[in-house]
Amino acid sequence: MKTAIIYFSKTGASAECARELYKAIPGADLFNLAIDKCDVSKFDNIILGGGIRAGMIPSLLKKFVRENELEIQKKNVGIFVCCSDFPHSSDYIDKNFPPVIVKKAIVCAGFGAKMNPDEMKGFDRFVAKIAMKKIKKAGGEAPSINYAKIAEFAAKFR
Repeated sequence: MKTAIIYFSKTGASAECARELYKAIPGADLFNLAIDKCDVSKFDNIILGGGIRAGMIPSLLKKFVRENELEIQKKNVGIFVCCSDFPHSSDYIDKNFPPVIVKKAIVCAGFGAKMNPDEMKGFDRFVAKIAMKKIKKAGGEAPSINYAKIAEFAAKFR
């Protein structure tokens, strides 16, 4: 069965997670919506993913899902989000993806986040620096990607 991993990543966490899924799912194809087109009709499995900013998935991912919703509904679906508010990942998925696709999904998961201000630009960098200062001041650690969750997710599509 052919699998398409379709994602959008602004700061790199979702891209890293998508690449990990790609390595873990034999024969999968990887599509970065910033540069690639994907014909979902050619695949049996569709995995959708992106980061959460202000509670929302990227507009490019939202547009792709909206334009391909009927075809995606015919597939085995997986959804992932990257966010530092890990306990609320399922809430973000429910809020940002069509209910029929979420209900049909084999697996939905949050993979955590990665926050490295030095790898960011502009306003994202500014916000990340402030967030990291608050986290460190409170004695916390920087958000990180949960690779075990990625492995669990991938196992459902092998």
